[in-house]
Amino acid sequence: MNKKILLSISAIVAIVAVAAVATTAFFSDTQTATGNTFSAGTIEMAVDWVKDIPIHLQDMKPSQIGYTNFTVRNIGSDPINVTKKIKNVVTSQGINNRPECDAEKGQWNDRECTGGQDIHDLDSVLQYDLSVKVYTATGTLAWNQTLHDMDKTVAELKDTDMFLGMVPSGWHMDVVESYHMASSTGNAYQGDTMSFDIQLTGEQLTGTLVMSNKDPNRPVKDGWFVLETKTGTLTYGVKDSKFNYSFKGTAPLADTNYSLIMYEEPFSFPAASGWPRTVKILGAGTTDGSGSITLTDSLVTGDMLNAKIWLVKTTDLTGSTLSGWSPADYLFETGMIDYYKS
Repeated sequence: MNKKILLSISAIVAIVAVAAVATTAFFSDTQTATGNTFSAGTIEMAVDWVKDIPIHLQDMKPSQIGYTNFTVRNIGSDPINVTKKIKNVVTSQGINNRPECDAEKGQWNDRECTGGQDIHDLDSVLQYDLSVKVYTATGTLAWNQTLHDMDKTVAELKDTDMFLGMVPSGWHMDVVESYHMASSTGNAYQGDTMSFDIQLTGEQLTGTLVMSNKDPNRPVKDGWFVLETKTGTLTYGVKDSKFNYSFKGTAPLADTNYSLIMYEEPFSFPAASGWPRTVKILGAGTTDGSGSITLTDSLVTGDMLNAKIWLVKTTDLTGSTLSGWSPADYLFETGMIDYYKS
């Protein structure tokens, strides 16, 4: 009898277990987002050469200047960083066939010589100018600066990538360059020639901006002159949910409070005008005894389009307004940036 009871209890337990499995249920719902797309942007530029190509600067003499200029148009859908390079420079000797140098001084026309011959290349006496202007799609001047003002020779700059700046989609950049034959150029260079290539490259924004001090006492016709004696690098996410950035550089002043700002003006967004000027403060810190400073942050902000980024003295700010002006103590952008809130 006990055996039968045990069997009955086992049967009941089995039935209850089956019933539990059969009656268990969960609420559910399904939603589908349709029409999602992912598209890649385009990087494309067109160059309008004002002078015929190749460029011929003929019959140049000491103190004379040869100009070339061209326009870079951004015909793609994304902003581009534009760089320029003077490459494949080839020089050849002219009619003087390297005259004998002074055996006692070991020089000829203040240039070193070996083997009794004057060593000279035309690119070493061609001083170089380079300036850029960026215009909006409607032709309004938006940004400009001078990168070289006879401070370098072609020999010093050849095969070097020179960053010209950022050109937004639909905008264009006018580039003016000039080659100055130094007034000290001697007879040894008569008949010398130089051939070279100009290479222009347009690349997508990579989230890197070099900042530099600019000379406020040299407001040359095509923008303040870039000094490069004090520099910094801003790295940032071009498109992200937050403006994640890191800045590291050396400011003009040591042991000084500095603020990293986005400077707003009619061709920045949002637009602003007048003085004092409202700015967006991105971060702040103090330089050490050598002027070095590092700033990092992750900010919730809206889009920053065609924007200028400056490192300014904090004492020149009143709240979020730039009310003071000490440009010799600042670091300025060498190209505009875009940040898109993802």
